[in-house]
Formats: sequence, C-alpha cells, structure tokens
Amino acid sequence: MGIDLATKPKSLEKIGVLKIQPQGPIGRVGKKDGGVLQVQCWAHTRGGVRCKAQVAPRDDGEPIPIPYCDRHLHSGDGAVKVVSHPFAGKCLVARFDLPSKYRIAFWGKRGPCRSCDNEDRSISFYPPNKVTGKNVDDDGNVKTNNYNGILDPSGTGDLIQYAACPGPTERQNMKSTFRYWGIRNGSIGGLEFVTLEPIPANTQLCHWYGPGWWSARGIKRRDVGTGKYPAPKRQEQKIRRKIEDKEKDP
Repeated sequence: MGIDLATKPKSLEKIGVLKIQPQGPIGRVGKKDGGVLQVQCWAHTRGGVRCKAQVAPRDDGEPIPIPYCDRHLHSGDGAVKVVSHPFAGKCLVARFDLPSKYRIAFWGKRGPCRSCDNEDRSISFYPPNKVTGKNVDDDGNVKTNNYNGILDPSGTGDLIQYAACPGPTERQNMKSTFRYWGIRNGSIGGLEFVTLEPIPANTQLCHWYGPGWWSARGIKRRDVGTGKYPAPKRQEQKIRRKIEDKEKDP
C-alpha cells in the first residue's frame, strides 16, 4: 500500500521525494501571448510537486496576478494545511518540511472595511504600481497613502487567514513582504507572505497581526502552540543565534 501524503504528512526527504524549494520572486518573468504577463503557479500539490500551470492577469490592467492557478486559488497550496485548534478553532501548519523564503499568497475579495465586532480575517489593501507591481515610492519605501479597502478571505480558498498570531513566548516564522496583487477598485487582490526560517512538518505558520489587533477586539493574547502543532518559541531563536555566532567565531 502506498503512502497517503494527503492524510499523513511526512518529511519529503525521509520518503525519498525531492525537497520543496522556495519559489523565485515575481518580477523577472518572461512575457508571452503578445505581451501578457504570465507566471508559474506558486502552489504545490498534496504530494509535494510544484504546480506547472501558468497564471495570467484576471482583471484588466492588473500588472501581476495572484500567483495561483484557478485550481489552487480555490483549494490552497498543498504544502500547507488547515487543522483544528483547541481554542482558536483552526490554525495553519506545514504539511511538509518547508524551506526558508517559501512564498505563500494571501488573497480575498476587495471591499469596504467591516466592524471589528464581527469575526474578521481581512487585510488592508494597497494597490501596487501598474507597471512594476510593487507598492513602494520612488525611494523604495512602502506606501500607505493609497489605501483601497480590505481583502476579505471569507468564502474563498485562502489558507493564510487561518495562520495564528504568535503568543507572548512565541515568535513569527513568516511575514508579509507588503507586495500586493490586484488593481484599485478591482474584484480581488492578494498579499505576499514569506517564511523566515525552515519550518518542520506539522509546525504552525505564525505571523504578527499588529499591536492594535487584540485591543480592538477585547481579546487577550496567548500562546498558540500545542503538543501536536507547536509554534516557534522565542528562546529557541536565542539558542540558534548563539550557535550561529559560535560557528562564525570558533
């Protein structure tokens, strides 16, 4: 009987499958079909194979599309999975060992901001430059004066909406790069996230929600790691840095 990767996550190295590799940043991609930009889907299958589908812009004037094919836009990246959490309801974990700089796209339907009284997994949207696809000014600084509503992932196949915020003794292992996809007043948009370190299978993917997120909702921040699905600890980071420093200066 073969190994069922869809139900029992394992290290790709241990079962003889190639490691999952980080995807290259979008920007130096070729143009096909008369100048229409296309990129390879970022997602992997639940068997750990990179999707080969090409992705074209979905809205007129979109500089760079959300880098998921239609299939993975609605099912999510198979390299990660959503599991039950004892008090958060759900959380996002690595299905396989993920490398540092692995890219994952958050996406949602663009619209007006909703009240914090409702369950809200939305992220603010800042439309990128139509030519470069980046959301930075001429000096390379992230722009914040071009707010255009929020990206609401509810009812979509987005998976990052389930990624937890690390608790007081924990740290984030992925972050937003502030690179957005979509156009002003468009139907959908996205935001790039990237892992900050190698993430072992079944480890939670966590990112910082921001200092005001908790107080705005009257929720007390707490650690989210569990025995089955741990979250990275701050102390582990200090130990890792000490080891790296000793290796540099024996």
